[in-house]
Amino acid sequence: MTPVNMIKDVVQKTFPDFQVFTDSIPGEYIEDYATTQVLIKETQSDIGAQGDMTFNTMRVGVDVQLFYGTELDTDMLLVEIKLMKALEQAGWVIGYSQPRYLDLSNTDVQQTIKIISINNEFTLEELGYDNGI
Repeated sequence: MTPVNMIKDVVQKTFPDFQVFTDSIPGEYIEDYATTQVLIKETQSDIGAQGDMTFNTMRVGVDVQLFYGTELDTDMLLVEIKLMKALEQAGWVIGYSQPRYLDLSNTDVQQTIKIISINNEFTLEELGYDNGI
């Protein structure tokens, strides 16, 4: 399973009512401002530890971008804490959590956005590699 899909599973289990997407938000969902949406994107994929003349781990980074829906009835800070705790429990390290900001590109509805960057290091076997392709 890819790191992006690992994170997608964590987010969907933690917040089943959120719409969760990887890489991009499909066009038919772009203007759904009522529902909280989560966009998950890979930000890092580097060679990690080496041994026996080869690399044995991969360092990966993922951004989790929250687009808060206008109908969210929970405190945003509590959503963020719950998400970060769920990610930590899944073995991810919180790299940084940017301040919330308003999406000013839309003049009809201004949506609050939050970005949380996380990272982890996996053995090749944990990522599904079995010495063959």
